[in-house]
Amino acid sequence: MLAVALTVSCLSGCSSSAGGNNSVDGGSAANGQVRPTTTGQADNSFTAALVDQISTLDPQLYARQSEDIVIAQIYESLFYLDNEGNDVYLLIDSYTQNEDGSVDFVLKSDVKFHSGDTLKAEDVEYTLSRCENSTLCSSLYGNIIMTITDDTHFTWEFPNASFEDLKAYIQAMRIVNKSYCEGVISDPNEDLGLNVDGTGAYTFVERTSNGDVTLERFADYHGDASIDTLYFKYLTGSQETAFEAGDLDYAMYTATNFERVQQYSNVTPQTQVLNSVCFVITNCTEGSPTSDLRVRQAIAYCLNREDITAIGSSGAGTVAYNLANPLIQHYADVCDHFDQNYDTANALMTEAGYSESNPLELTLVVMSAYPDWVSACEVMKEELEQSYFTINIEQVADTSRYFTYDFDLGMISLSLTTQFNSYADLFEVDSGIDLAGIDDPAILDAFNAISDEATTQNAMKVATESLAYIPLFYNTTFFAYDSNLNPGTYSTQLSTFMYREFSWK
Repeated sequence: MLAVALTVSCLSGCSSSAGGNNSVDGGSAANGQVRPTTTGQADNSFTAALVDQISTLDPQLYARQSEDIVIAQIYESLFYLDNEGNDVYLLIDSYTQNEDGSVDFVLKSDVKFHSGDTLKAEDVEYTLSRCENSTLCSSLYGNIIMTITDDTHFTWEFPNASFEDLKAYIQAMRIVNKSYCEGVISDPNEDLGLNVDGTGAYTFVERTSNGDVTLERFADYHGDASIDTLYFKYLTGSQETAFEAGDLDYAMYTATNFERVQQYSNVTPQTQVLNSVCFVITNCTEGSPTSDLRVRQAIAYCLNREDITAIGSSGAGTVAYNLANPLIQHYADVCDHFDQNYDTANALMTEAGYSESNPLELTLVVMSAYPDWVSACEVMKEELEQSYFTINIEQVADTSRYFTYDFDLGMISLSLTTQFNSYADLFEVDSGIDLAGIDDPAILDAFNAISDEATTQNAMKVATESLAYIPLFYNTTFFAYDSNLNPGTYSTQLSTFMYREFSWK
């Protein structure tokens, strides 16, 4: 999330778009290096990387950031919020806010699903019914009462929240085709898998046995799209290496290697502030040794966040003591700081029943595709073993183990919406992204009480200090493009690019 986005995974006004103030123009190379390129410009195709396998393209029931990136090209929401927080209409012509708080919507009349069906208000209503178990729009379920006037006009009433409060979740609700879905699943809560029928600029062609995904431009798309074919290449190794070998048209970079890639004459680099936090997940399921809060606190007291941040982000991250980051509405530094203190860590471990002669053995998992993270985990291992821990690091090719609690500790990154309410999914077992497996009613009570700045900050404090997720650092990400590519704007609200905005020069 999982973005999720859940790999590197990524919100408002602090970001930069391509060509913006924070972009770095590759210009002429200092040493004249030329990077090998794909045939993308000649074929009018575009190739990007996937660092995780695609298991579903269901826009309500996906859980991985890699799935979100692909889904964003296939499905559309009614509108989304741009990097300045303004509405960008996708499937609607307009909406009108009424004095009683209700909102009247007018759908575009020319929108076709990939199956050829015309978008109707009943499709919006059906999509709402699927939000109950969604990773990003579950907050809409039960909070919107929908009344249909005709195929293109409907009204929403909000019994428990305001329209403005729910906007960040509405933009995450991508609309499905009711009649198509009913031909595939008998219950709206079932997973559509790879059965796909969106309104977006690209249609799903295939997912190969090796994990690659292909999309093609939708001829009847109601908007504009330039590139004909999108290729998503599943990589278990480095994006940077693949990009510099000419296998990709775009890649995400570490700060260290970003300096090197700027030496290529045919590459355009760009920096981007992301709405994401890198953290350590602790397995809080019943019976796990890390379900003991004292153990989690001891872990937090062992870590030197400055060292971990410098290595894990290649010097491009900001130390975090809060599960949320400063782009989240009502963010404040209200959480306890667990600064490195081995005496305190040892005292907590002694209280929990461990000692130097009886250390706690834990498995720390990390994705092999992120060598900086692997190095950061080596540092964490050294730091934790200064107290009463023995750490085994296991590198994994994808995030599957994070969803089955097959770990004690795990390093990962996550981005949700700019509303802290969305972080409640990390603490709800039925959400699909409660990666820690924690079951603490007091935390959910704090989320349910969110209504203003004070209650938001209280929920931040309670959730963060549970140490189910130990914050490490906030991310700045680095991108590199083929210099003949016109990239679109990175949407910090949606944590991805809309590739329909891309074109070749």
